[in-house]
Amino acid sequence: MKSAMKQRLVGTIVIGSLAIIFIPILLDGEGVSTPALTTSIPEPPPMPVVPDIVPERPDITADTTSTAPEPETIIADSSTEPEVAESAPPPAPERPQLTSAGVPATWAVRLGSFGEAANAEALVERLQSSGHKGFSRPLQTSRGPLTGVYVGPVLTETEAATLQQELARSFQLEGVVVQFSIEELQ
Repeated sequence: MKSAMKQRLVGTIVIGSLAIIFIPILLDGEGVSTPALTTSIPEPPPMPVVPDIVPERPDITADTTSTAPEPETIIADSSTEPEVAESAPPPAPERPQLTSAGVPATWAVRLGSFGEAANAEALVERLQSSGHKGFSRPLQTSRGPLTGVYVGPVLTETEAATLQQELARSFQLEGVVVQFSIEELQ
């Protein structure tokens, strides 16, 4: 029985060796040709010539031209010549000032400082529901941390003063005009 097993083992080794030798010879790729490649991709179309566009800053005439109204014509009666009443042009609107960083300085109205944040948020909600841009911010004061309630920002101090008067009439709160600054993110 051992000799039969030996013969089977030797036969398997001989056949495996022959396979290792002859299979690469049979499968070397000779006689196999690659198919010819044909393409049906057309040539790319010519690129259109793009004109060079030089950007130009438009002239802003709103800042340079006067919008003074025409003088009023008053006719006293039909027998006299019309009289032209000279009216002074309205004052020029206040222009926003720039900060040292080159951005417009903005203003807000501080309506109050609250020790309870819930009270501050209640006022902010009242302001926002009446159409104002209300917000709150934490403040560090000599009395400790408080929550300030603000309305704004607006671009000029004059607008802020007008807003302060409107808020005093609407909410019976005397606010203070303060310069608005963007909080740094922590």
